[in-house]
Amino acid sequence: MTKINSQSVIDFHRRLGSTPSGDSTTFCVWAPHASQVTIDIVGGPTGVRMRRRESGYHDAEVAGVVAGARYFYRVDGGDRRPDPASRFQPEGVHGPSEVIDSEYRWTDQNWKGVRRDDLVIYEAHTGAFTEGGTFQSAIDRLPELVDLGVTAIEWMPVAASAGRWNWGYDGVNFFAPTEAYGTPDDFRRFVDAAHGAGLAVLLDVVYNHVGPEGNYLNEFAPYFSKRHHTVWGEAPNFDDPEFGDEVRRYFIANSIYWLDEFHLDGLRVDAIHCMMDDREPHVVSEMARAVGQWSQATGRPALLIAESNVYDPDMLVEQSDGGLGFDAMWCDDFLHSTFSVLRPEEQLTNREYRPQSDLAQTLQFGYVYEGTMRDQPERRTLDKRVETHGMVYSIQNHDFIGNHPLGERLHRLTSHDAHRAAVALMTLSPAIPMFFMGEEFACEAPFCFFVDFGDDHLRQAVVEGRRREYPQHDWDAGVLPTDEAAFTRAKIGRREDGHTETLNWYKQVIRLRRQFRDSGLLVDDCLEVDVDQERQCFVLRYRNAAQILTVAVRLCSGAIDNAIAFDVDGDVIANSKGGDFGGTLAPNQAVVVLKTLAAGGIADDA
Repeated sequence: MTKINSQSVIDFHRRLGSTPSGDSTTFCVWAPHASQVTIDIVGGPTGVRMRRRESGYHDAEVAGVVAGARYFYRVDGGDRRPDPASRFQPEGVHGPSEVIDSEYRWTDQNWKGVRRDDLVIYEAHTGAFTEGGTFQSAIDRLPELVDLGVTAIEWMPVAASAGRWNWGYDGVNFFAPTEAYGTPDDFRRFVDAAHGAGLAVLLDVVYNHVGPEGNYLNEFAPYFSKRHHTVWGEAPNFDDPEFGDEVRRYFIANSIYWLDEFHLDGLRVDAIHCMMDDREPHVVSEMARAVGQWSQATGRPALLIAESNVYDPDMLVEQSDGGLGFDAMWCDDFLHSTFSVLRPEEQLTNREYRPQSDLAQTLQFGYVYEGTMRDQPERRTLDKRVETHGMVYSIQNHDFIGNHPLGERLHRLTSHDAHRAAVALMTLSPAIPMFFMGEEFACEAPFCFFVDFGDDHLRQAVVEGRRREYPQHDWDAGVLPTDEAAFTRAKIGRREDGHTETLNWYKQVIRLRRQFRDSGLLVDDCLEVDVDQERQCFVLRYRNAAQILTVAVRLCSGAIDNAIAFDVDGDVIANSKGGDFGGTLAPNQAVVVLKTLAAGGIADDA
């Protein structure tokens, strides 16, 4: 048998866990300190001894075990534990692992993916996206997303975590889709159906920590660092001089696994700045290189999106030029600076955002805060615009809503007018727009943080941790994250029951974005930004030889109620308040104006 740790990084996921073939299954697990690892087949043979390799991996081929069989491992005679590379946990994170046949009859052979510059992302939580809360029921909503005009759905993490519901950031079985959402083949069916509908599928993955319940990894191997810690849990042991290589290999194999076996179009790497690693190259760089190698070998492009929260000057730079080689990164400065204008008295992040300056700086130059994988974020004063095509902007996301004690959405914290004006400013910027499920129809359902841990101490720790992490809020009026209602109330419901005017506006601005991206006008190089801070008027003006596109948006707090004169030069092609434009911008109104130029860039007034 090939030595496991010499296996090509892009194929390594195929050797981990259990692999059925014919009438037998091969098992493989890393347990470098163990003298003996045994397999217990549920309803079958127990105490099946695995061969220990010099590499610290243990393997065995067991006849008569086929797909569907369930099993545990025992390390040196210890308690029964699920497989660290389990493909499915049908009875939850404490139960047995299931042998899964990864072969699937895909119908997406003609799918070419979505280019980075064509991304319009729709972030969703599998359990709350539909009443059924499954991959299968999510297929029924795909026509809505196509009708809306988005090009990609981004699932919040689906790796198995403890309990009946969870946001997903407490995953402990990294290779196993959460059983509440369906089987691995159900997930494949969803991806296949999405591709058939013309939609890319991205997955949020968490490699900075492991959930606190059902985490048995350390019983197998030194997966966790003694030097690094996170506020959410143990930090992976990426830079250990003896074991760091195999820890890296495990997590990188997981990233390739999701892309390879589920035909995903990309990964959004959670809190990438919290992936602690003092080695060179950083594990994030190695992961990007491996994904690139896999893409080249398979001919299937895969996008990597970093949740860096702030601008990282290294993130989107090619590795050949000394960067990390990602395709895009979250830049929350747009979200929080917009909110600071609309609600100057309230902050939903621990970074300070200034209503008098930060939105203007983000629009003009791209960002406010800058940080890297090694350096903490710092506020920057800028005088040169960065390219924003690879930045992901939003006006709300799961964190923004869930970090509010009542899980309130933007339109409830401000107004429908403010909501529509803000989404126009975002969608018609050069950055990648991302919407959170339900915002397109002004969903009334709150999206509070929710977990379903079985351990009472963990449940209480979650409650106390939310209060400690965001002390600026009054948490007494909200539902506890451990209450069932926190999850059941988060389901977004039918869009037919939502706000029709908002839905139509979303469709319109997404359609305009696509139109002017396709024409080459809506790009950084064509953009000029004008800001009238006193009147809180923000103007994006795109100009090329053929057209001038003006996006004028007023964003105001509730205390401002005066309209201002705004002269348009061209035809008003969109108005967030509907009807004819009367020459004045009301608070929280957006208008889009198009002027066609004659040859040579001269205005055509005919």
